[in-house]
Amino acid sequence: MDKHRSLEVRNISKHFPGVKALTDVSFDLYSGEVLALMGVNGAGKSTLMNVLGGIHQPDKGEVFINGEEVRIDDPIRAKELGIAFIQQEIKIFENLSVFENIFITELKGVYLPGKPRKEAKRYLDMLGLDINVNTKMSRLSVGEQQMVQIARALSQGGKIILFDEPTSSLSDVEKQNLFDTIRKLRDSGIAIVYITHYLDEVFEICDKAIVLRDGMLVGECSIHNTDKHQIISMMLGAAIDMEVEQRVFDESRADIVLEVENLTGKRGKPDDVSFCLRRGEILGIWGLLGSGRTEIIRNLLALDVPKNGRVKYMNSDSLVPVRGKALHKKAAYLTEGRHYDGMFANMPLWVNVTSTRLERFTKGAFKIMDVASERQESTKYLDDMNVAYTGETMLAKNLSGGNQQKMILSKWFMKEANIFFLDEPTKGVDVGAKMEIHRLIFDRAEKGNSFIVISSEFEEIMAMCDRILVINHGKLVNEVTKEDFSKETLMKDIVEGEA
Repeated sequence: MDKHRSLEVRNISKHFPGVKALTDVSFDLYSGEVLALMGVNGAGKSTLMNVLGGIHQPDKGEVFINGEEVRIDDPIRAKELGIAFIQQEIKIFENLSVFENIFITELKGVYLPGKPRKEAKRYLDMLGLDINVNTKMSRLSVGEQQMVQIARALSQGGKIILFDEPTSSLSDVEKQNLFDTIRKLRDSGIAIVYITHYLDEVFEICDKAIVLRDGMLVGECSIHNTDKHQIISMMLGAAIDMEVEQRVFDESRADIVLEVENLTGKRGKPDDVSFCLRRGEILGIWGLLGSGRTEIIRNLLALDVPKNGRVKYMNSDSLVPVRGKALHKKAAYLTEGRHYDGMFANMPLWVNVTSTRLERFTKGAFKIMDVASERQESTKYLDDMNVAYTGETMLAKNLSGGNQQKMILSKWFMKEANIFFLDEPTKGVDVGAKMEIHRLIFDRAEKGNSFIVISSEFEEIMAMCDRILVINHGKLVNEVTKEDFSKETLMKDIVEGEA
């Protein structure tokens, strides 16, 4: 197949109040090519995609499609030009069905009941997703919702597809299905721009990479002629030490701070799960998407009312039934979906950060809030997490995705909890920020804080944790100690359970 230049971007610049998001960015994208767009959080990647997707208008610069200059005034115009945009945060209509979400821009008035459903199933089959197209989106997992969003983009028949962190909520199986689909699209001549923070994905699926730093294009390379260290150096402007910090945890000398017995959810997940957590321990929970990982935390915190289960916390005398919000005062919970329940998107950063410790900022008999102290204290935590922000009055929604994640972590660190429940703590953050977050967690664990961490990444959960619980269909099927950590060990009981 003869390749041609599908997309030309020339000298694109975009400024927001107080921020130069893009400065004179130029690159070419060819048909049948997967281009990785790399950069740390706030480098300008999503802004560039928003320009190409018609969400933002550039201050200057030109865009050419198939050699013809175009103006992308809005997302509808982008679609007309053959551009399909899969944004970083899931955009769905929760109360509509799967097929209605896939064809949301096509369904007008009365439509034939069969055809849209059959077409929707065809696109889901392409992604290897076996779900009923009549199911309401609200009943799907975050990963399944992400796959439906991808199916929607495929249904629009675009010749240029923009993927902004598409695998951040997918299981390993769903991820491989997506990669297979991308390869098919590439082989059929479709041009793809692929944003990800996962370097392994870049080397598995992409042909070349361009790197943004501080809104400027600082590097371009063929994937076959580079390595991870070179890309990271371009992203950060300096070489970094990628060695994983080694941590030694002696559980024999650590008191048990949390004991859980027979935890069972009303919908079958979790299913009779028992375990303990020690002071200063980082305990991992691993399993495929939909295995019941998150449900363990939600039932333990009584956010979902469990069917059965007892818990003993810290210096309690005995196990007691899980009920109410007994753990909330001493626990922190970073949820998987930051835009759903992790932050106040339309409120300033300082309000978000201090929301977990409001009593700390009251004074006088009438408990009047000391707003000046709130704002001052919030900046300390934001700076400790290296959040890239213009000021504490900046709205949370205006941060890049990775900086939002770091801001949410700073909120929970301010609470000074004893136990931290972290569901995908480095979701959507770049490699430098990921290492920062790991070191912060290690530091707090050394000081006696305990962590329960859910991660879909093999490498991350093995690098961070002292012990890993393996979950399959809601059941605890294995407990793996550090000396036995390997991908094969984590997958063994799951594969056997599916046989």
